[in-house]
Amino acid sequence: MARRIFYGSEESQHGHFYPGDASKPLITLVHGGYWRNLYTMTMESKIAKDLNQRGYPVWNVEYRRVGEPGVKWPIPGEDVLAAVDYGTEKLAGPAGHIVAAHSAGATLAVWAAAQRPELLGVISRGGVLDLIERGDGDQSMRLLFDLGPNANQRLLKRTFAQASPVAAMPFKTRVRALHGRLDEQVPYQLSEWFLSQAQENGMDAALTMIEGEGHDDFLEPGSKGHAATLAAIEELTSTK
Repeated sequence: MARRIFYGSEESQHGHFYPGDASKPLITLVHGGYWRNLYTMTMESKIAKDLNQRGYPVWNVEYRRVGEPGVKWPIPGEDVLAAVDYGTEKLAGPAGHIVAAHSAGATLAVWAAAQRPELLGVISRGGVLDLIERGDGDQSMRLLFDLGPNANQRLLKRTFAQASPVAAMPFKTRVRALHGRLDEQVPYQLSEWFLSQAQENGMDAALTMIEGEGHDDFLEPGSKGHAATLAAIEELTSTK
């Protein structure tokens, strides 16, 4: 059974912790949803339960999102970093700690993981891994940074770099990117671009393309995307 734990004093600074086998690493899940409060950590509930049934302790976290009073960058990123730190300090055992995130949540998770090289690794599932490359005035990104419609492209790219995992390179935390070939919400080319930049910077990073699946298949335990997530967890654990 999961229990609700607060890692901060604000209403959205909480998560569900599923205790598991101490010989397995803690898996922290970070949900996506355009960084908006229309979407919650329940998006990851099925994956959290599946991982827990396999013996993993799981920390499925919420964070403050756009739409809550006064929330814009860097609040969501700082919350995810705080949740990751809470997991490492309070919930993880000697087997270590892996962060697995989906979509817009992967932006926050990889940004946070870049600052925490003690993690076993971070897994991006259909992640928005470079806001600079995608810095084309995307409405969700404008809302995250509270930018008006008239901001010019140079300002957009400079601002988006604050949260972009590519701008944090090089960093030591291992990254395993997974992306559905049929993803129509986040182009898989963003993960390819991230990987090319990571390799140029000498980082330990890899990309697995999921054939025949799209963006939200990662949220289904029976998907090829979830099977690839399990494989990435096992690989990061066995090569720590």
